[in-house]
Amino acid sequence: MAIFAASCSSVKNVPGNEYLLKKVVIKNNPRDISKERFMPFVKQRGNVRIFGTLKFHLGLYNLAGKDTAKKINKWLRRIGEAPVLYDGLLASQTADQLGVFLKNKGYFHAKVRDSLVYASKKKVKVIYDIDKGRQFKLGNIAFKAEDTIIGKLVLEEKKRSLLKKGKPFEVALHDAERERITRSLRNKGYYNFSKEFIYFKADSTLGSFMVNDSVIVKNARKELGRDKDTTFVHPTFRIKNVYYRMGYDTHKALAQKDAYFSKFDTLLINDCYFLYIDKVKVDPNVLYNSTYIEPGQLFSAELVDRTQTLLSSLKLYRFVNIRFERATAPDTARTDDKWLDCYIQLVPAKYQSYSIDIEGINSSGNLGAGGNLKYQHKNLFRGAEEFSFSFGASIQNQFDRQEDPFSTLEIGGETKIVFPKFWMPFKIQRFRKRYNPKTSLSVAYNHQRRPDYTRTIATGKISYLWKSNKNTAHTLAPLSINYIGIPAVNAEFDSIISNTYLKYSYENHLISSTSYSLVYNEQKVNTRTDFWYINWNIEEAGNILNLVSNALDTQVQDEDGDYFEVLGVRYAQYLQSDIDIRYHHYMNRINSMAYRFYLGVGYPYGNLNVLPFEKRYFSGGANSIRAWPVRGLGPGSYDSEDANYYNQTGDIKLEMNAEYRFNLFWMLEGAFFLDIGNIYTIRKDISPEGGLFTFKNFGEKLAVGTGLGLRFDLKYFIFRVDMGVKLRDPVESSGKRWLVGTRPYSWDDAAFNFAIGYPF
Repeated sequence: MAIFAASCSSVKNVPGNEYLLKKVVIKNNPRDISKERFMPFVKQRGNVRIFGTLKFHLGLYNLAGKDTAKKINKWLRRIGEAPVLYDGLLASQTADQLGVFLKNKGYFHAKVRDSLVYASKKKVKVIYDIDKGRQFKLGNIAFKAEDTIIGKLVLEEKKRSLLKKGKPFEVALHDAERERITRSLRNKGYYNFSKEFIYFKADSTLGSFMVNDSVIVKNARKELGRDKDTTFVHPTFRIKNVYYRMGYDTHKALAQKDAYFSKFDTLLINDCYFLYIDKVKVDPNVLYNSTYIEPGQLFSAELVDRTQTLLSSLKLYRFVNIRFERATAPDTARTDDKWLDCYIQLVPAKYQSYSIDIEGINSSGNLGAGGNLKYQHKNLFRGAEEFSFSFGASIQNQFDRQEDPFSTLEIGGETKIVFPKFWMPFKIQRFRKRYNPKTSLSVAYNHQRRPDYTRTIATGKISYLWKSNKNTAHTLAPLSINYIGIPAVNAEFDSIISNTYLKYSYENHLISSTSYSLVYNEQKVNTRTDFWYINWNIEEAGNILNLVSNALDTQVQDEDGDYFEVLGVRYAQYLQSDIDIRYHHYMNRINSMAYRFYLGVGYPYGNLNVLPFEKRYFSGGANSIRAWPVRGLGPGSYDSEDANYYNQTGDIKLEMNAEYRFNLFWMLEGAFFLDIGNIYTIRKDISPEGGLFTFKNFGEKLAVGTGLGLRFDLKYFIFRVDMGVKLRDPVESSGKRWLVGTRPYSWDDAAFNFAIGYPF
């Protein structure tokens, strides 16, 4: 690509009297403001680059011929980028905008000058030189209000003010303070209040680059005549009635108007009115328990937003609209408050759905096919219960270490029901409304057949789910039961593992566990903004079963020692935790960086001195260290040449990934990545040679891979192709682990991965 793009002269389509804008430079920016903060105000920038230097898109544009009637030329110009020609007027406007931006940041005496540097005969650089001057700071802050009641409320929250003495004088900070005061007052009943009633008076004549500030809240004005007006205080509003319009049809409401509303019947529950046509399809108590708005309370914008979120989370409604209308005061009113009627209009979604999917499967080049049947009912018992059932089967052709083909078969199903509340022996109504809790019950069965073993897994689980804020979700699973049966193990495979730590993983066992997970996600859909993603999990297993088995004395003895059983099956004991941290940084409209750090640790003890197979970590493959096949790396520097199949697992997993992503053209995206990591064992007595984790030398056993990738953005999903190449192989002897320059590369040092979606 670099050779192709470089072969096209970047000034090919630059007219004789014009110049290509090569670069924009910001000089002498204040230390507290990064250069990136200035770029949104730059009206003209150079052509976009990939890898920091390559103007690939300009090269595509220049590849087009001058005959614009030809389709190929039209297409190349559409997917490419036209040369950015220097415009003196835009440069002057940019200098003015940068000056305004600096003044809004408190640099009242700032000046910005633009100048040109001729990089070559047809290319120029534009330099914006900043003379910032000294930044003004906030002095004394005063709060005033024409309405004495509002003035008292504002002063009560003075400590929460964003304006602090000694802070830089910033316009954005003042706007945020207006928003804060407005939000606070609207949460205290001031339904009609808006930020337009707040203004500031700033006195910058004090000297010493200080500004005294006054925050003033004015009354509303009511026009009495052409030249006369008067002010009146802001009233507070209370909720008189709450109406739930269940099964609301917007089209009929607009077409039929009053005739449509007359068809509704009414139920009065908890002083709220539930309006319905024909029959009640959702338990009104579910809606009431999902609402913060109640008759008699002061209006609160925050409670309206929470209600909107809580009702939408029920997934029963396509659209939730909450609106208010002025109402007359009730006869029992003892205050001067104004009154509002609240109308919660609920447009229903379809409760039932099913899908049949046929899919292609690829794991590190191993092809297969499968199918899935899914059924969902969002209101099973008329209480917003989400019921789902899924069944799937797949078959996949793979290759062993000698490149001989074999096939795997997997069949499984899951049934799950999610209730919109916590199943508890006591009521926690406040928790329900604040954290949107749910209870999930699920059972699943999975059958896996491979040449080396056959395995079945039966699972039952109860989970509690809730959200502490819009970015943070929690899941607590107090009880999860997994029965893992190994009905068949290949004799050759059994002989390989019989004297190793892996043999206990391929015996029937039982897992009874308690787990907790936290997910923090700042990502916004369809928005290119930087975000963090963190997923932390912790799980313990076997301790309750251990108490029961000890009390019942179910101890068993064999040649490997003593252990306990429950219902004739050995159970596992372990403590496991892992954390996945990701950060996405969008550099500009075509370039971005994605980083990932993963650490997982599992410690087996007690009744089973090895982690169960399904809980062990593995590395390699399309979403891991991409230069190695799935389960083909580690643990540590261990290499099992006797095993026919890649099946390497460990107790510890450490991975670090970085990926540079860039848009190319059409639906095609490119990527350059670097992967570092490995798996390790944690117990010396059952660790294979070279697989044990120690703080002293774990770094020497890290694998390093790099590579290039292509992504095809098909709108509904991303199809991904990655080619990974080994840079550092821990299997090699010390001093020869960095492969570059130490030995020739072979096909075994590269891996091709096909997958759906981004790796992280």
